[in-house]
Amino acid sequence: MPRELIALCGLAFSGKSTIARRVAAETGAELVSLDAINRARGFDGGTVMDDSEWEKTSLMAAATARTVLASGRGVVVDDTFSHRFLRQRFAAVAKASGAPFVLLFVDTPIAVIEARIADNARTGVRAPIALDVFAHHRARFQFPGDDEAPVRLASAADLERWFAGRRGDNVPT
Repeated sequence: MPRELIALCGLAFSGKSTIARRVAAETGAELVSLDAINRARGFDGGTVMDDSEWEKTSLMAAATARTVLASGRGVVVDDTFSHRFLRQRFAAVAKASGAPFVLLFVDTPIAVIEARIADNARTGVRAPIALDVFAHHRARFQFPGDDEAPVRLASAADLERWFAGRRGDNVPT
């Protein structure tokens, strides 16, 4: 696998973690999850969490990504990357390490996300997100602009095309 930093970006419950695990497995990269860092710190990202604590978690993830890249391995970072400055932070980590930065934007329709949140509230498969926390997150989310060259993943087929393109396969349309 090439030494690179792949960042997963998208709204909460868009499917980033599922895709991040698959990308890490298929590329042999180390997975860095901000949710996992928060859990280790005793926080639940699905409830109100102070921005200063999110900042500490982001800086911890950036330090881990820097260490992984310095070891010669690739890294997949699983976060919402809800603000441009956060994406820029990790792009700078990649650049300082001499590694490419790839931004995968999981572009899931809001109706699908809301259905996942409601289903999860019933099943409890993963940690829930409070509706007011999701509303706040959605209202503040800064979607990646074309200048950030995001790879938009709006379907499973988009992810398969991205993998095929990386392998040099004929990319289905």
